[in-house]
Amino acid sequence: MSQQVKIYDIAGAAGVSLATVSRVLNHPEKVKESTRNKVLKIIKEKGYKPNANARGLASRRSTTVAIVIPRISRASVAEMIQGIDDSAKKYGYTLRLFITESGLNKDFWGEVVASSVDGILLMNDEVTQEVVSGIKNTPVPVVFVNQLSPSEEFGSVGLDYENAAYQTTKIMIERGNKDIMFISTEHKYTVNDMKEKGYRRAMEEANLPVNIIYTSGDLNINEKDFQEALSKGAPEVALAVRDSIAISFMNVAQKMGYKVPGELQVIGFQNTRYAVLSNPKLTCVDTPVYEIGAKAMAYLTELMSRPANATMPNVMIDYQIVWRESTRN
Repeated sequence: MSQQVKIYDIAGAAGVSLATVSRVLNHPEKVKESTRNKVLKIIKEKGYKPNANARGLASRRSTTVAIVIPRISRASVAEMIQGIDDSAKKYGYTLRLFITESGLNKDFWGEVVASSVDGILLMNDEVTQEVVSGIKNTPVPVVFVNQLSPSEEFGSVGLDYENAAYQTTKIMIERGNKDIMFISTEHKYTVNDMKEKGYRRAMEEANLPVNIIYTSGDLNINEKDFQEALSKGAPEVALAVRDSIAISFMNVAQKMGYKVPGELQVIGFQNTRYAVLSNPKLTCVDTPVYEIGAKAMAYLTELMSRPANATMPNVMIDYQIVWRESTRN
């Protein structure tokens, strides 16, 4: 029964915040004696068992940072974590990886905080209200990785995806292309919405028709969607939100007889290793994921030494377009 008790249960029963419970467990000297005794009494009554880290010496830092991620299957994620790890070693921090397939709910955040980490790096494609409300109560700094924070309550390190898509689309328009397709995902991701916004802005400024298709992350479903779209003719340019989607679209187009880049030019976002393995090699908006990971860890280290109410502005990473064989000069 005691294993089912969560840190949120303790906070609710004591009528205090999650941050206060965490301080009682890790820094009791910072909590008023009457409040501390009340929380400790409820912890004992409910049989709450924090893990070994949470029961560590109150006056010491755990020198541990949490990486929170919903899944780890993408190639870009592994490279980003490598950047975080190299930077963490430089600053003397160890890492704990938290993976959740069931969503970033309050119980999950409670477990992360109870592990007594000094800061949290959040690698998540979506910034939902549930995510924001969950991390609002965390007593340690949070940095969004490869994402823009919704407010200055949290830090973030990422790309200006809207501007990257805008500039890329604008370059293709200036090269004389008018029929430019944007390929995004059916599932709404915050970064993909930013890319779409930039594409739309460039097309509307040039008085060109917007042409957007949404597809699944499943390659088998993608192929059917792309076959249907291409059966009506190929656009001059296709700009996709991910390399895998761009390459899948390019492969389907070539099987249907379209020449790349002669009849169809294709551009991806990310610049993963798959971009140079495709045939032809894929032109990409380069997302420097290793640098994003390393800078996110460095930024989190800086925030951990700031006052709790300090603002945390977004940190933007420079990007570039890597021109390859899937586009014409």
